[in-house]
Amino acid sequence: VSSQLDVLYQNAISRGLIVSHLQKPNEFLVHVPVETAYLWEKKGESVMVLEFSDYQCPFCSRIQPTISELRTIYEGRVAFGYRHSPLAFHREADEAAIAVECARDQGKFKPYHDILFKNYQTLQIKELNAYAREAGLTNLKRFNACLTEEKYRSRVENDQKAANEAGIKGTPGFVIGKYDRATGVVAGEIISGAQPRSVFIEVIDKYLEKK
Repeated sequence: VSSQLDVLYQNAISRGLIVSHLQKPNEFLVHVPVETAYLWEKKGESVMVLEFSDYQCPFCSRIQPTISELRTIYEGRVAFGYRHSPLAFHREADEAAIAVECARDQGKFKPYHDILFKNYQTLQIKELNAYAREAGLTNLKRFNACLTEEKYRSRVENDQKAANEAGIKGTPGFVIGKYDRATGVVAGEIISGAQPRSVFIEVIDKYLEKK
């Protein structure tokens, strides 16, 4: 019976007896501001991979080599951004996030970021201070003060709020889509977890083709 109704319905549409007002769903599932994200980019990229991660998360650590490979593959074509999403049950994750922002003040976000993920199981304050020297920060006193005063606590909390509003519940979470530099917003879809490189490539290429 249902198949007969489908045939009648399609015939009615073809004869103009029924007009459909249904619209395709918005191809962009989420709109996420880049705001204070750390960006790996050159110039003019219109597609972004925006990561929300936790420095104490083993899956976030595991995905870093894949993200590094993707940055090489798509250099000059895709921007990569990083925002914080420390999970409540990871006690050292928020301090680590604050620490990398303190390192960012001295232009050392990248090396400090890499060191944190390589040492995700040892992120006590003592280690965070030691990693500053390893990352090549020259003003350790300034770094220590920044970390002790929790200078970037509000930035980390704002990142977490953005992750929650986007619907990212766990880590790592990625928003992949069109990057509007005028508005500072990435409009696209969420990829959750430490997915294989092929999953990222499929989604990235889809948005590159939409240029």
